[in-house]
Amino acid sequence: MMGTGNLLHNNPTILLALVIVAVCLCIVIMIIFVLSKIESDKKITQTALEMNRITNSIHAGLVHFMLDDNYSICYASGGFFDLLGYSKDEAKDKQKCSITNFIHPRDREFFIEATGDSQKATINFEIRLVKKNASIIYCIMNGNFVNMKNKGQSISAVFVDITEQKKMQETLRVDRERYRIASELSNDILFEYMVDSDKMVYTDKYFELFGREPILNDYVKNVYIYRDLIHPNDFGVFVKYCNKLRAGEKFIAAEVRIKNCYNNYIWCQLMGKTIYDEEGRPDRVLGKMVNIDYYKRELDALEFKASRDPLTGVYNREVTVKKIDKLIKENMDGKHLFMFFDFDDFKKVNDSYGHLVGDRVLIYVIDRIRSIFGEDEIIGRIGGDEFVIFFANVEDDESIKLKAESLIKALDTSYISDGSIIPISGSVGIASYPDHGLNCEQLMLSADKALYYVKSKGKNDYILYKDII
Repeated sequence: MMGTGNLLHNNPTILLALVIVAVCLCIVIMIIFVLSKIESDKKITQTALEMNRITNSIHAGLVHFMLDDNYSICYASGGFFDLLGYSKDEAKDKQKCSITNFIHPRDREFFIEATGDSQKATINFEIRLVKKNASIIYCIMNGNFVNMKNKGQSISAVFVDITEQKKMQETLRVDRERYRIASELSNDILFEYMVDSDKMVYTDKYFELFGREPILNDYVKNVYIYRDLIHPNDFGVFVKYCNKLRAGEKFIAAEVRIKNCYNNYIWCQLMGKTIYDEEGRPDRVLGKMVNIDYYKRELDALEFKASRDPLTGVYNREVTVKKIDKLIKENMDGKHLFMFFDFDDFKKVNDSYGHLVGDRVLIYVIDRIRSIFGEDEIIGRIGGDEFVIFFANVEDDESIKLKAESLIKALDTSYISDGSIIPISGSVGIASYPDHGLNCEQLMLSADKALYYVKSKGKNDYILYKDII
């Protein structure tokens, strides 16, 4: 130690260096301490600001009041008076010294009754308070009973403003009520389909219309049990609709005929919109089922009127051509039959008996033909007394012969008018797809040539185009 002291004494430079190092270390330590304190104070300040922000956003106030005759306030926080638009001094000046001074008149009796049961340890209920400007706020009152020595009993309670939540609840209630009334006043059936559970829930109107329970479990899984309830021609459409429900497609729509409670098929329009969860997965489908039977039948009647010959009720020329071409396009691999016929010497009927009788003759004979051939055949009027019949998928010559003979038999008849017997007959030219034409126009040209040939050979008969070429 003495040697070290002598060394430092004899070498002042070393001593100075050590002093400088020590001072620097002290400065560094001081700087670290100051920075650490500044950071700590910053965090405390941020926490205080955050707590203040949270406190201000809650809109609550604390009140301690006695359970005496006046429900006198012992203490009320500034937050309580802020809720009501008062300062503490204003409340004192207006002698607002009782908690009942701030309670809505219609809620005072309830308040007194609710705070009168001291057997309970706590209280929690909803109450309305009146602000300085006479407006009303809704609060949740949450508090405890307190026994005070020689002073009786009191309550310490927090009043939390829930006015905004109440407004939202009321808006939601009104919206639901509006939605319910709107659905009741219309023919719409509202539904909610839960994708995960495969559960369908309809409103009560579903039972009124269809006579079946409105809650259906395993809706898509058991889709085939509804086969007897859906029109056979629409069941495929219904299956696709159900699969789209299960897949949670964004928008789903279909039109199908469903049996109602009277066992009659009615047209229904099904429309749904999918709601997705936070991860983008389909959660549920909200939609409606609309009874469009009346409108659909009106539309069908208009379409029928627009597509039919007004005299005979068969298809007009334009629709006949479109239907034949469409059927050929959808069945290009089949063999189809095209019959072109007209009435023999029909001009003489018009000239001898008048056009009114001529029209009746056309109606009479076409009705006979329609009674022989079914709805699957396309029967159309091309013009005047010229008509066509188109048969799909006729494979053999024997079937062709039977159909041709049936048509000649229907044409070969008599019409009685005012005691006069009018003999009727017709001639038929026949062409087949694809041998004699690939569309309606080509088939008509071939069948017309066959018809002209029959006319030239004596009428009241039929012939195939292949037999004249």
